[in-house]
Amino acid sequence: MNAPEKPHSPDFKPAARRSVAFRKSSKTLIPTPEQSRRQASVVQFAWRHFGEPGPVIAFLNTPNVALEGQPLHLAIESDEGLGRVEDLLKQMIREA
Repeated sequence: MNAPEKPHSPDFKPAARRSVAFRKSSKTLIPTPEQSRRQASVVQFAWRHFGEPGPVIAFLNTPNVALEGQPLHLAIESDEGLGRVEDLLKQMIREA
């Protein structure tokens, strides 16, 4: 069995060897169990109010003047933030 011949071109570069590459650890923080609990709670609360994915996503990700921030971020960061977002949703339900 003969070895493959290399082209005589000076620009010739052999094909890169394929190997298994491990991914570097992500710099994204994994949410704590408490943050995950609050996120699930606010998403469920918003889902019960809006009933459709579009409005739920828009509400949770759009900065809100009354809350002075994004509802999802506020709810995830603390129980107090979660309460503020839920209170706003309750107020929106009463006004509807």
